Amino acid sequence: MNTTSGQGFTFDATMLPIEKSRLQVIGQSGMKYKFDSFPTAAVKARFTGLGDGLITEMKSEVEVAVARYSQPGGAGTAIHFTASDIAADSAYVEFTGVFVRTNDSKRFPFRVLFGRVSEGSGTVVPFSAAPETRLLSKNVTLGSLQRPVTVTTALYEAEEDVAKLKIQ
Repeated sequence: MNTTSGQGFTFDATMLPIEKSRLQVIGQSGMKYKFDSFPTAAVKARFTGLGDGLITEMKSEVEVAVARYSQPGGAGTAIHFTASDIAADSAYVEFTGVFVRTNDSKRFPFRVLFGRVSEGSGTVVPFSAAPETRLLSKNVTLGSLQRPVTVTTALYEAEEDVAKLKIQ
């Protein structure tokens, strides 16, 4: 993930193999898939305005529906799609976790939510030829340098000395 303008994260994370997933092929009219994934280890990262740190906790949650796709090898083989194939408002990509700043070890819980994707593509490989199965593998690119994806990032400092207020 690269931040191209404004505040945000820049990092590169190797992910563990996907354990829980669902892939549903709907005839030739569309396809849906969803999964959760996790990095293999803590991730070095930079957050614009906060500096360098380490992502010590992270989950990636993905749900995508495509209106069109191509599967030239037939059922059970690689499924290809582009950003324009993704059904309107049918892609949910979220990263949640904790960023720990290097220079003072302050913790910043975060949530990154990806917006509409106008450029990119993907390939998902089903585990079997059944219409409902799991993902065997996937490779997806969201956005490009010319047309990046807009993301919304919520991040706050996990303060330990916040006053508890009396309820009257």
